[in-house]
Amino acid sequence: MKATRFFFLCAITAIWVGISVLPATAQDTITIGFSGPLSGGGAQFGQNLKWGLEMAADDINDMGGITVNGKAFKLRVVAMDDQFQTAMTVNNAKRLRHKENARFILNPSTGGIFGLMSINEREGFIIGAYTTTHEVVTQGNKMIFRIPAPMMAYVTAGANEALARGWKRCAMMQGAYDYGKIWSSLFQKYWESKGGEIVSNTPVDFMRVTDFYPLITKAVSAKPDLILLGSSSIPDAMQIQQARELGYKGGFLIIERGKLIEMEEHLGSLAPLNGCIGTAPAHMYPGEVIKDIGRRFKKKYGENKVYTHETSLAYSAVATYAAGIQVAQSTDDVTAIMAALKDDAKMAAVDWYAKMAPYGVNGMYSNGAMRGPVWGTIIENGQYKLFKANVLDDYYLKSYKE
Repeated sequence: MKATRFFFLCAITAIWVGISVLPATAQDTITIGFSGPLSGGGAQFGQNLKWGLEMAADDINDMGGITVNGKAFKLRVVAMDDQFQTAMTVNNAKRLRHKENARFILNPSTGGIFGLMSINEREGFIIGAYTTTHEVVTQGNKMIFRIPAPMMAYVTAGANEALARGWKRCAMMQGAYDYGKIWSSLFQKYWESKGGEIVSNTPVDFMRVTDFYPLITKAVSAKPDLILLGSSSIPDAMQIQQARELGYKGGFLIIERGKLIEMEEHLGSLAPLNGCIGTAPAHMYPGEVIKDIGRRFKKKYGENKVYTHETSLAYSAVATYAAGIQVAQSTDDVTAIMAALKDDAKMAAVDWYAKMAPYGVNGMYSNGAMRGPVWGTIIENGQYKLFKANVLDDYYLKSYKE
């Protein structure tokens, strides 16, 4: 029944996209563009991001907006559904740029971001790359900044936690898209280099598949002691539940797109999630700012809504871009804005920025990768147990070509 309701709601979501009430033609507004999944299996993932964009824009507007050359500019968010389809992402971006005057467009799909990279410098907009895929900042694109920490930080942290528990046999069930392919390839190389074994490899097209039993049955039959999942929170939760129903008692490694706290909400219990390794829930991260955003998120959108890193990182992206505009003192010179974003000293001097940065003001590498901490968790005996990932400079700077 839950699965039926979930996919029905996804279908309804496809009808709607979020556009703020501020008029598109106003000369005193700054448009924050978003192209992401607002329908289908990734709908909640996209909604979490959209909430973060909206919260940050509202907070900046409430403090009077961004002052550029003595004039105050308010922010508005224009969101469009792309269903994780690269062609739709590119078309949306062109509309956002030329119809809505967006100079910043956030996208959470590796394939979509690569698609945007083929046009953004020519079209004159900055990509907010919501992906852990590192290659998006190693291709020389001058108008991009990547928001989450690099993929290798999550790959190594998750693998090390699993190996420390003696798990050696892994069945991979990553998403059947660019992001999942890159993640699983990096994971397989690292896993095997540490003595692990891949016993099956079954990509999952979670945007189209609604019955995961044949796929999860194949994975369980390979007798793994670890299953790698990489769809999105609700599809991952459904696969975990089905694996438990098939008698699987081993662990799961959840690629960072999936959120354990959303899975707990969907399943109604932590019991099926024992042995799951993933990203620590946002509200468990150290620091008062990220916790305060979480409290205000609940107040704004409802106590029953789950506060995730998508929301806090999207919030961070808008705050960072807005601070860059203030430093550059330009709303449309994307070259000047990018230079400002990479000037750590000037960005840190923006007084309100530190008060809005959920992960702290950590700065940005010259390639456009934002620095930030990574905390992971494993669920044991019905409780979250936190661990901090070791994030090396190489993860931000080295090219991991497949």
